[in-house]
Amino acid sequence: MFPPNIDPQIFSLSAAIVGAAISPEFTANEANSIGNWIVLVGDYLLAYAGQVALIQNREQRVVNMNQKNQQAAQMDAILRALKKMECEIEALKKDNYL
Repeated sequence: MFPPNIDPQIFSLSAAIVGAAISPEFTANEANSIGNWIVLVGDYLLAYAGQVALIQNREQRVVNMNQKNQQAAQMDAILRALKKMECEIEALKKDNYL
């Protein structure tokens, strides 16, 4: 799995070390071009991941709302059943069956 599960500081430090190690191999213009390309890749990944997270969050809220609505409907059904039972008990009491 990439990126590996390593300490965030070590992961970040490794990027700095790689950057420092390869920088002398390029002219200033080449390093600028390559650096901008790498930043663009990072920007794309951030935008993509942010949009995916937004969509997933919205979908989860819809699921949560549906679950709440189902729970409310179940609670209403239980309350109606209890009310009906109360009425039936009162009717039995009235007819002296209880």
